[in-house]
Amino acid sequence: MIKKTFLFVWLFLAGCNSIIPATPTPQFTPPPETIPITDESGATVATQPGGLWVMVSGVDEHGLIIEHELVLFDEPDNEEATTSLIHTGTAVVVHEIRQTGPQGLRRFYRVQALNGQMGWISDYYVRRVVYLFDENGTAVSLFAAPDGQELTQVANVTPVIIKEPTGADWWIVQTVEGDVLGWVQTGFIKESPEPEFLLNQQHSHEP
Repeated sequence: MIKKTFLFVWLFLAGCNSIIPATPTPQFTPPPETIPITDESGATVATQPGGLWVMVSGVDEHGLIIEHELVLFDEPDNEEATTSLIHTGTAVVVHEIRQTGPQGLRRFYRVQALNGQMGWISDYYVRRVVYLFDENGTAVSLFAAPDGQELTQVANVTPVIIKEPTGADWWIVQTVEGDVLGWVQTGFIKESPEPEFLLNQQHSHEP
């Protein structure tokens, strides 16, 4: 009798599990060839080249962390929209830039992380430029490949743009002037050039 009861319960639970839909895992969408710049209605008013990687950051202009977790909205400029959280220091690719408010002065970026997470975020939290810094030295090395041959060294607090943040430990970056491109360990990539942030704050940059 006990065996029959156990079998019935097991079959019931198995049947319940079979009708509960699985939550789909978000898939990363390749960067668009062009990024539409849209108005409040969503109409495209201009475009810019695609492949733009930026960092979402809760660090303010003084180099202080004001938010460790940032909000991604399902809709731009809508605090009532469904939201999700993303960690400061995460690299994301830009899919659209929306201009809202008077004269389109407010801007929201539709971004996606490598784990597939996507949403809208105010440009206040978007950093197109990040900085290289080694607290134990005066320069940061760039390499031809992860753990590969050293290409060159750049001075501390050199501004760079993110080109390919494809791993947890190494990213490809390029100097703002565009004359140097290479792999760098993510521990040397900082969200702010301010000394207090560079010296006292440590963040992992996860794909």
